[in-house]
Amino acid sequence: MNNTSKIILITIIVTVLLLGLGYAAIQNITLNITGTAVAETKQENFNVRFFGTPVVSDGAMVIASIINNQEATMNVSGLTEKGQKITATYEIKNESGDLSADLKIATTNSNKEYFIISSKLAKTSLVAGEDTNVVVTVELIKTPINESVSTNIGVNMTAMPVQPGEEGTSVDINDYSQTPETLSMVTKENYGDYIDLGENIINDVVTTDDWRILYKDEESLYVILDDFLPASQVPESVGLIRDPASNPYNIWSETSEEHLIEELLKTSSWSVFTNDIKGASATGAPTTKLILDSYNEKHGTEILLTDIPILNDDLYAPHPDYSEGCYGYWLVSFDNTNPASWAIRCDSKLASNPYVLHDYAVRPVVEIPIYTQCSYNNGVWTVIK
Repeated sequence: MNNTSKIILITIIVTVLLLGLGYAAIQNITLNITGTAVAETKQENFNVRFFGTPVVSDGAMVIASIINNQEATMNVSGLTEKGQKITATYEIKNESGDLSADLKIATTNSNKEYFIISSKLAKTSLVAGEDTNVVVTVELIKTPINESVSTNIGVNMTAMPVQPGEEGTSVDINDYSQTPETLSMVTKENYGDYIDLGENIINDVVTTDDWRILYKDEESLYVILDDFLPASQVPESVGLIRDPASNPYNIWSETSEEHLIEELLKTSSWSVFTNDIKGASATGAPTTKLILDSYNEKHGTEILLTDIPILNDDLYAPHPDYSEGCYGYWLVSFDNTNPASWAIRCDSKLASNPYVLHDYAVRPVVEIPIYTQCSYNNGVWTVIK
């Protein structure tokens, strides 16, 4: 009796298990809704406009006004001699609800022989509700003699809509932010800035800013090559000795010190470095006066050549150590009316009468008229030919 009960119980359990395996789980059901949503552009969402009253530098010579939100005028009269400048400042505001604006600016001038028209935006990007200004400058660069002269002024500003947080991403925004200016805008604070003359000489990258601003006087801007010029790139017309295989930078004369100086200062031999900039000239070496004038103005000092100074600044001494047998670069002095060779050594010291050493390189200098047009962007000046 007991054995029979056990067998029946086991059979029932197996049957229940088999029944459980015979049923699938209930599946999910997906309900779908499809359709479209359209957001349309609306020009009224982007609003950048002039506002306020223009401010002029001389009310007797310039009349500036705002015609409507997108149009303004500037009329100048009474300029009589070279160097006179007139400015008008216009306020601009981004009154969009949330869109930001990137600004670019281009300037036209129908009479470049007598006038320079330049424009400068204080900011090139505006978030919603932000304002800025643009300063338009009219400069007379040549005194009229026989008759009155005039020019047609054109300043075109383009506001480009961008999403908040994407300011400054518009194509070409920086190319127009301060274009064109003239080299007359350079100050002593810019000594050492890089400047692009339009030709790549010593850098092996895309940039062509091989030059640095050295000094500015009333008529000219002086720029110096950023580094020693490789001997292999010294123009063939320069009648000095070089041996690039053994001395990658050194050039010298075995004739006389007078011959060395003559070749360093012969502008026709170094003219390739002007890159056809109108009115520019070039030499193979700066003068000691040019170097000291630059250093003293930049640093607020009164160093004399007789002090045999140490010019501890990479604008004047780009190499802190001797470079492949090169101890520095040539200078020319005209003190006491007689030219003499000098040098700036790699330890930043000025060296007198180094001619006998033959261990120096060249850093060509280009002199450019200060009324030459240029642009300025991210710390680099670019000459516009």
